[in-house]
Formats: sequence, structure tokens, C-alpha cells
Amino acid sequence: MASHQIEDTEVHPTDSLQSAIQVSYETSDEVPASPTRSVNASTTRSSNASVQTVSTATYERQEQEDEDAFNQRIETLCQDLWPLPTSIKHRFLASQVVTHLRSNKIFRSFVPAPQIPLIQHFKGGGFNHITSITLPSSYHEGQPNLILRVPREDKSRPDQQVATLNYVRQRTSIPVATIEATDFTCNNAVGKPYVLQHRIPGRDLESVWDDLSHSQRCVVAREVGRLIKTLLSVESPFAGIITATAADSCTSAELPTIVPFILEDALGDLVEELEPQNAVGAETSRSRGTTLEFFEYYLSRWRKSALLQSHGEIGYDVKLYDDMLKVVREMDDLGLFKPDMNCLCHLDLHPRNIMVEFQSEDFIRVTGILDWDEAVIAPKFVNCQPPGWLWGYDKDTHTENSLLPWPYELEGANKTPLTLEQRELKIIFDSHAGPEYPRLAYDESSRLIRGLYRVATLGLTANWHNTAAERIVKEWNVLRPTLACEL
Repeated sequence: MASHQIEDTEVHPTDSLQSAIQVSYETSDEVPASPTRSVNASTTRSSNASVQTVSTATYERQEQEDEDAFNQRIETLCQDLWPLPTSIKHRFLASQVVTHLRSNKIFRSFVPAPQIPLIQHFKGGGFNHITSITLPSSYHEGQPNLILRVPREDKSRPDQQVATLNYVRQRTSIPVATIEATDFTCNNAVGKPYVLQHRIPGRDLESVWDDLSHSQRCVVAREVGRLIKTLLSVESPFAGIITATAADSCTSAELPTIVPFILEDALGDLVEELEPQNAVGAETSRSRGTTLEFFEYYLSRWRKSALLQSHGEIGYDVKLYDDMLKVVREMDDLGLFKPDMNCLCHLDLHPRNIMVEFQSEDFIRVTGILDWDEAVIAPKFVNCQPPGWLWGYDKDTHTENSLLPWPYELEGANKTPLTLEQRELKIIFDSHAGPEYPRLAYDESSRLIRGLYRVATLGLTANWHNTAAERIVKEWNVLRPTLACEL
């Protein structure tokens, strides 16, 4: 039942398409127009010319032309990375004379076409262009199934993504993609940085979840619980993003370092650092600090930025930052930030990013975890957003008058699941996530702390961030008296 799935969360080719591509690769008699064979692994865009506006048609045509040009650059890069073999046999098979003779059906049955890389271009991908590359045995002695990731945005940092994968590999046994090659410059055929990595075998959990038996889901619940426990065990006195020690050491054995979060305002401009006297936590951004100092440092930086933008007036945003600073200090007074320790956090641990492989009717194995682009080192609460999809709780379900949930949470993840099977899944997960997990995950204060983390690192840079911050402050003011009475 196992099959190869593209190692990225942003695109998902169907199995039938994958099979068709593979058959085409193995049996096609056509002569390739270039040293690489290109397959556009997406459905044909349908359009209705009678209702489509000229402007839309022009835009789509330009978009398609840009995509085609980019795909051609990918093919050129593949030719640079894997030049055609220079043996006499391969030169003979690729010669114009043999190519002409191969048009004859009888001759073609005796003389095979030269083996070439199979390139599959995938449309979609919000953050990266994704290309699957399958190398024939004559080209590569190692892993033949590769994924090429090229960032769409100029601000993207593939070097940090590689550093994160190295960090995960060196600090844990969590299966992640192996890096084959990188180029963090624009001095290549694509004209952009790229990362070439091994394709993780299997299928993404999202595509098979509905077809799993209860016993298979129990295995998944156990493995996801163990994964959360492992992430919690990767502790650090520092909070921030993972980066390589030097630009040329991203694939080395040297352990990456943790640097402070980069704050950008709504216009993309960097938010200024604080002077030490301006905040209690100002000195702790690069040194060991408590969870309170983490929040004070980043919220104070945002407050300073908002104050500068309002020309010194105490406006709406400044007041809201003041309210949140008050909340985190009250939380600390009640002892809610313990343990004061950071850990590795994935931040996007959803079924689409969990690769699985079937080994029998009842056994399913996790083969890899995808999409570490958002991974950070942060207070342990951040790692403990409940995976409610395991037991039927949908955190993305909107209720009347509720805030937009992503990346915040709605209440209710710890409610007793409706069915006995769902309850069993939650019990299995909780028992394997570790003893500190339940409080860090299910307490209402923990849910609010995760929301505060998002505001502290993203700022009030969008309307829904403001809405969420207001909701957090409001809910805390209701919750605080109850917690104070329990002390």
C-alpha cells in the first residue's frame, strides 16, 4: 500500500498520477527533446473563454509563461548537476544517427533510449517551488528519489531550513529528510537558492487517515505522543530561531546555534532592539532568561515600535501591548510559567506533514516528519498545542462570534471525546506524550500563553492579531480570579 509521496506539505499529487508518470518513465518510446524529461504533475487548468475576462486570461497566460520559464531553468539545473554520461555506450545511444534509427519500431526494440532523469514539476506550494527528480541508476549510486525546493520569496532563508533539519537530526531520532546538496546563492541555473533533499518514502497521513482502521490510528496516536515527548526533551536555555554558525556550514556536523527572533512590522521593516534599561528582559534575548523575561523583551520591543509610529501618543496598539504585559506579569505571579525552559517546537504538526508507510494490515509506521520551516526554540507551552485531529476535535471549526483560530486556539481540546474509540486515542496519545504534557497542553492558561507567544513574535501586524490579543486579555481577566482562588 506504500507509495512515494512528494516531500513537502504544500502539494499532493494523486497516486494514479504518480503511477502514470512512473509507467511513462519506464515504458515510453518517445525521444526526449532535452537531456531531462519533464512532467507537469498538475491537472490542466480549465477555462471558459466566454465568461473569462481579458484581464484574467492575460494574467493567467503570463503566470503560465513565468512558470514554464522557471521549469525550464529547473531542467537546466538538473543538466548541470547530472551531466549526461560520457561513456562510449551512452554517447552512441544519444547520437543523432541512433536517435533517427530509433524511430523505426523494429530497431527501437533492440536499442533502448538513453536513461535520463525524470523531472516532475508541481504547481502550488505557497512558500517553495517543488520539483520531484527521479534519477536512473546510471546517474546516481545513492538515493535516486530527490526533492528540489526553491523558495518563492526573496526573504526566504533556505539556509535556516537546512540548519533546522541538521539540528533535529543531531539532537533527536526523529526521521527527517536527508540533504543531498544546497546552493544558498543565486549563482546557478535557477537564479535562486535551492535545497536538494532525499524524498521520504510513504504517504502523508492526511491522505490516508479516513481509511485507517482503529488499531492503525492507535499506532499513530502512540507515535505522535512519542514525537511530542521527544521535542519536549530537546531543551535549551535560549529561545529563538535555529541558524547555522556560518553560511558555509549548514551541512556540516557542527551543531547550529539559536539566535533571537527577527521582528518585522506590517511593512516588512525590522523592529528596533531595546536598550537594556528599557525592559526587564532586554538583556535576556541572547542569554538565559525566564519565560516572563522572554515575553517582556519581545512585547516591549513591539510597544516601542508602536509608540514610535504614533509619534509618542499612547494609542490603541500601545495600550494593548501594555495590557498584554500586565497579563504575563500576572501569569508569572501565579506560577503559571513553570518550567522556565524552552524546547524544540515544530509549530505545524498536522497530518499533512506526517509521512507513514503500511507494513501490514494492522501496522503503520511513521517514516518522516515534513515542513520544519516554522520550527523554533520556544517556551515549552508552545510545543504542546493538542493534536485534536487525533480524537475528533477540530480546532479550526468556527463558532459564532469566535476569533479566527489560526494560529490561535479555541477552547475545548480537553473535553471528553464523543466515542469510546476517540477516547482511547486521546488516552494513548496523552500516556506517551510525557508527564508534563497535560498541564502544558490542556490548561486554559496554557492555551492563552500559546496565543501570547504568537503576538510576541508576530506583533499586532494584522487585524486578526489584534482581535486575538483582545480576546486573550478578555479571557484572562475572567480566568485570573478563579486561578488566584485555587492557590
